[in-house]
Amino acid sequence: MLEVNPSFRGSPSRAPVCQILLEATQRMTARILSAMLAFAILIAGATPLQALDPPIPSPRLLSLHYELMGESEEALVKEASVRAILSAIGRVYFSDLMLRGRSLLDAYVDKRWMDFAVHEVSLSEVRGGRRFVNLDVLVDCKKLYDDLHEKRFIYRPALRPVFYVFLSETYDGEKTTPVGRRHLLETIQNREYRYLWANDAEDFSVPPSQKQEVAVREPLPDLDVSRTAEDLASACAEAQRNEVEVFIAGTLETKTTRKGKLYFDEYTFVETFCSLKLIRSDTGEALASDEVRTAAGHVNAADAVAAATRAAVDKIAPGLFDVFDKQWGKTILRKANLRVMVFGADNDSLDLLKQVLTGVSPDLEIYTRSSYADVAVLTLSWKDRTRDLVDVLRQTHYPDLIMAPIEPDGMVVQIF
Repeated sequence: MLEVNPSFRGSPSRAPVCQILLEATQRMTARILSAMLAFAILIAGATPLQALDPPIPSPRLLSLHYELMGESEEALVKEASVRAILSAIGRVYFSDLMLRGRSLLDAYVDKRWMDFAVHEVSLSEVRGGRRFVNLDVLVDCKKLYDDLHEKRFIYRPALRPVFYVFLSETYDGEKTTPVGRRHLLETIQNREYRYLWANDAEDFSVPPSQKQEVAVREPLPDLDVSRTAEDLASACAEAQRNEVEVFIAGTLETKTTRKGKLYFDEYTFVETFCSLKLIRSDTGEALASDEVRTAAGHVNAADAVAAATRAAVDKIAPGLFDVFDKQWGKTILRKANLRVMVFGADNDSLDLLKQVLTGVSPDLEIYTRSSYADVAVLTLSWKDRTRDLVDVLRQTHYPDLIMAPIEPDGMVVQIF
C-alpha cells in the first residue's frame, strides 16, 4: 500500500490545492501499479474521443514514488516532480492521441512543474556527504492534459497523414530543376496519400490541416535534412508546425559519366544516386530507407538527368511506401492485435522485452508507437492467440515484470 503522509511541502499560497489533492489521495487504496492499470483500462476502453478533445486520465491523480540522492532536497524534489510529470505525459500514447513538439516539452515541464505536481517527503537525510530523499509525487493528470491540449502538444494522427518532401537534387555538383521532388509528390498522390503542394501557402487564415502547400521557413525543401541531427530536428519541428506527420528526406545526385555519339547523335550519359528515408516527424524515427543507382542517356543533358531521376524514384519509392502501408495502421492507428504500455522501461530492458515477445510466434511483428520518459507503448501484430503471449510473459524471469491484460486489446507491463 502506498501511504501518503498528511503534510505536503509547498508554498502557503498553494495550501488549498494541496488540501484537495490530499483528500483525494486519502481515498486512494490501490498500489501504484493498480493506479496505472486503472488509467490504462479507461483509456483502452473509452469511447473514441473527438478530434480536439484531450485524453481523459483515470485516476485523475497519478502517484509515483522516488528515492533519490543529490545536492539538495529542493533540487531532488524538482527532479522527482519533473520525472513524474514526464511519465504522465508519456501515457498519452496509450490512447488514440499522440504528442507533437516533443523537443519543447522538457522546457515546458521545467518551467511549469509546480502547476501540476505536489510532493510529500517522508525521509530526508545526508548519506555519504550527499542528500538522500524518499518522496511521493502526485501529478494532476487532468490539469496537465488539459494544458497540453490547449497548447497544442496533443493531436490525433490522421488516417491519411500529410506528407512532405525534403530533397536535395544536384547535377554535376550544382543544384538542378527539382524533377525528383515533383515526381515523388506525384507518386504520393497516386497512392492516395495527402501531400502539401500547390495552393494557399501564404494565406495564414487557412489552418495548416487544410492547406495544400506549406510555407517552409527552415530548412528549405531542397536540402537533405537527414544528413545531420540538427537539420533533422529542424525539419521535424517545421513539419509538425505545419501538421505534417511523415516526410521524405534524401538526396538525388546525378553526374555525367560520358558523352559520345549514338546513332549519329551526340548523347550525354548520366548516372543518378538516390538515397531516401521515410521519417516520422514527431520522433525523427526513420520508418524505412533505401538507395539505388540508375543511368540514362539523351541528346539533351536535362532530359537525361530527368530520365535517370524518375527511374530512381520509381525504383525506390514503392518499397518505402509499402513499408509505410504495412506499419502506419499497426503502429499509429488501431490495426494491430495488441497495444502494450510498458512502465520503467529503459532501452536495454525494452530491447530485452522485445526479444522475449518474439518467442510468441515466428510471424510476430513488434512496432514502437512511442518511447517517452520511462513509458513505452508497443504495438504487436500476429496470427496466434493473445493467451500464448500472456503465457510467455508469465514464464519469463528476466526482466522482472508484472503484467495485466486490458480488454479488449491492451496490456500493461511494469518492469522492475
